[in-house]
Amino acid sequence: MTVRFWLITLCGLLSTALAGLFVLTPVETRTSVYSWPDTQVRNSSLPLFPYKPHRLDVTFSCADVHGIGEGVLLSTTAPRDVSRKDAVHDGLTIDIAENTINVAVGNHQIVTFSDEKNCEWSVFADETETTVAVDGDTVARIEDTPVVTGMFTEAPNNSELRVTVVPDTRYESSPGTFRIIWAVATVAALTAMFVLILRARNDGIRRTRLLPRRWWRPRALDVVVGGALACWLVVGAPTVDDGYIATMLKAAGDGDFVGNYFRWFNAPEAPFSWFYELYRPFIEVSGATWWLRLPSVLLGFVLWLLIDRLLLPRIARRPTPSARFAAAAAFLLWYVQFGVGLRPEPWVMLGTVTVFLLLERALATRNLAALGASVTAAGLTVAVTPSGIVALTPFLAAAFGLVRLIRHHGAVVVPVVLGAGSVALLPMFADQSLAAVLHSVEVRSAIGPNFGVLDESRRYADLFDPIRGGLNLRMPLLLLWLSIVVLAVLSLLRRTPGLAARPTHRMLVLTALCFAALVFTPTKYTHHFGAVGGLATVLFAAMVHTIGKGALRRAWQRSLFILALAAVTAYALAAPMRWWFLANLGVPWSLEQPNLGGLPLSTIVLAGGALLAVVGLLARRRPPWPAWLPPLVAVGTVLLEMSSLLYPAVTSRSGTYNVVNATVAGFSHSCGIEDWLEVEPDRRTGVLTPAPGTAGVIAHGFEPNAGYPDDVPPPVPYGTDTAPVWGSGGSAGSLTTPWYTLPEDAGSPESPPLVVPIAGAGAVSATVQFADREGTVHKELRLRLGDGTWREARLEPGDAERVRVTAVDRRDDDGWIAIGAPRIPRVVPLTDYLPVSEPVGLEWVNAFFLPCRQPASVAHGVTQPVSHLLTVGSDSSWLTRMSYSPAAGGPYAPLLEVAERVPVPTYLRGDKLREPIRVFRLDYVAPPLAEVSRQRIHR
Repeated sequence: MTVRFWLITLCGLLSTALAGLFVLTPVETRTSVYSWPDTQVRNSSLPLFPYKPHRLDVTFSCADVHGIGEGVLLSTTAPRDVSRKDAVHDGLTIDIAENTINVAVGNHQIVTFSDEKNCEWSVFADETETTVAVDGDTVARIEDTPVVTGMFTEAPNNSELRVTVVPDTRYESSPGTFRIIWAVATVAALTAMFVLILRARNDGIRRTRLLPRRWWRPRALDVVVGGALACWLVVGAPTVDDGYIATMLKAAGDGDFVGNYFRWFNAPEAPFSWFYELYRPFIEVSGATWWLRLPSVLLGFVLWLLIDRLLLPRIARRPTPSARFAAAAAFLLWYVQFGVGLRPEPWVMLGTVTVFLLLERALATRNLAALGASVTAAGLTVAVTPSGIVALTPFLAAAFGLVRLIRHHGAVVVPVVLGAGSVALLPMFADQSLAAVLHSVEVRSAIGPNFGVLDESRRYADLFDPIRGGLNLRMPLLLLWLSIVVLAVLSLLRRTPGLAARPTHRMLVLTALCFAALVFTPTKYTHHFGAVGGLATVLFAAMVHTIGKGALRRAWQRSLFILALAAVTAYALAAPMRWWFLANLGVPWSLEQPNLGGLPLSTIVLAGGALLAVVGLLARRRPPWPAWLPPLVAVGTVLLEMSSLLYPAVTSRSGTYNVVNATVAGFSHSCGIEDWLEVEPDRRTGVLTPAPGTAGVIAHGFEPNAGYPDDVPPPVPYGTDTAPVWGSGGSAGSLTTPWYTLPEDAGSPESPPLVVPIAGAGAVSATVQFADREGTVHKELRLRLGDGTWREARLEPGDAERVRVTAVDRRDDDGWIAIGAPRIPRVVPLTDYLPVSEPVGLEWVNAFFLPCRQPASVAHGVTQPVSHLLTVGSDSSWLTRMSYSPAAGGPYAPLLEVAERVPVPTYLRGDKLREPIRVFRLDYVAPPLAEVSRQRIHR
């Protein structure tokens, strides 16, 4: 063994040890301390997030008890008379009643103690228990920690009651000096190891070029791929998690770490998702859609160059034009669906392809440096996301070749692999301690979703669901599976002309292993399939290449292939195209399968495939289409997707919001859908007045400003003389309102809709009548009742000049109905009502469509008490429950404990009947408590 051998071994082991030391070294955390009262003894809001503190100290004396006599000395959640729905409970309560002090956490009584003239009380809580002491002696203890959303008291201003709260800020940390030193040393040792390997002279290593000659010269397909990616940058729909991730990145600056924001108590995704840090500089420049998509587009072009210049030539010898065209088509088919956006799939695609290429180079040249680099690439890819585990599959697929490589190099392979792989620990634990990472994993696992191996069928159930798994999801996967089957059969028959046998076999095996690896991921979403996009591109092109070289020798084989391709394509086309949230607005075939003149496109394709199969059987010469049909299917799908998303911008929604218009506007100063959103600050201003000279209200059994349950009040200001309401109160009767005069521009597309408040249940009905100036009714619309709560029906008045409402309650004690006076809202732009400089509560569903908005801060242990929430329309509200759920660790749950949500009606200009975004004003029961100090500690 040479000196260089021992130096390589030393550097590899040193890199491994230093990386381990990096993980074990403490980090610097920032701890905030809140003290109450800040100025005077008064109710104060302090919505902790997480809800339970790291430490809570309460001190008071018996003099404070005597000062209030009876009542609440302290409650760390809102008092019972202002308790909010869906709120966080289980706070600390200190009640005084009949000279007795009662201390409780939630419904658990800790201690009941008789009042004494002179005594000092203290209540201390940490992460595991709450302790009560009197005059320094512990009198009770309970294994629970109270929730804190504020300080609420009936104590006088001269009370000596004092509270100190230290929130849980374990994730707000930075590496610290020693960690940085270990990281630099790890990278230096790894670099030295690679340098020593590269400088080693080994006659067994075959010297080959790293990149092919003239790889940098642009090709026609480069222009096609680049142009298509640039087009998708503008017209493409966002991915399902773009808003989620964009909000995480925007909020990261407050706490200086990237947390999950909308759930899991803002726990980071460590040890995964280091790539978020690369996106943070982009989000700090702008939140525009095109700008945030740009990194993934550039990443995609790099991936295309790797596929076209290196991977495809490795599999296919001298690729045919049809094979290169197929590679470009398949790449776009996969990448526009799975790659363009903020999700991690493009990084996993790139990482997996890089690992395969480096490993192939190592096997072909016996190059130890290439093997080490492949291990490093695999480690970094795994650290991106749990589905990055697919980057390990190339090693399993190349197991036999790796055995020969290890035999060639001997024991030195072990420290090289350890050193190369250990560098992935640096981004995995970059700014989080080992304890914090383990706690984060525990929180995410406990709250979920956290599915097991046996739940993998959920992913495929969603894929083949006609709504969740649309055409755009099915087509790339079905074509991949067709490619795998065709290549596997041809490989078994040893009939793959033009393909390199061993690399092709390895790629088939590792692609199958990728699907097996996804079984072990804790979530089962269909977008994880995007991890195999790079490999799928090459397999598709390899199938086309070998078919073009004559792999299908007989006519019946070619016809069978065409029938299989037609069947797969038809099945994919039998589903609608499903895009995320507002990207579906106005898109054709988003609710039904594509068709031409009413004839399903799937039927046309299936019939065309059968015809070509018959023609192929009867033809005397070998037809050219078997090798060209697959890429044409892929290209046709991409064009269909792009044209469908472009369609609303040039037709039905050219004057209102759509994804294309908003993205184009984003190249200048634009705020996404907010450019078209308007709000109604005051409902009173838009209430219509009765037309002069017409009959008044005709009511039988209906009462003015009454006739509805006390627990279902109408929206403010309805139920007053300025905005009257009529209700049946459960009595049979009828109502006809006066005729109201409509404004002249009420039917304009730019005008807000006619709004009629309505509530009721049972054997009741209501109708809105539209008439001309003389009162001749020319249109009637029956109103839909809700679930017994108030809703505001939105109607298009058209060219009507007058309107009135009629209602009927058919039977006594069989329901009730209440109707409010109609109105044409007086609106202002949302950005005028709520300046974009003001932080707001956002939803993961809508955040990407509101690029100018900064989310409420969730740093320093509290959720910022913002003045407004911007949420989604009622038809999508079920998607946002986790943001308000204490069980999910939602950030807005503590806000609902100390604030009332007041809806502010919102309208989409040019699409007056739709409310895609809803605005709520938050009215707090108490002002927020100010932070008084912050300190750094090592943890």
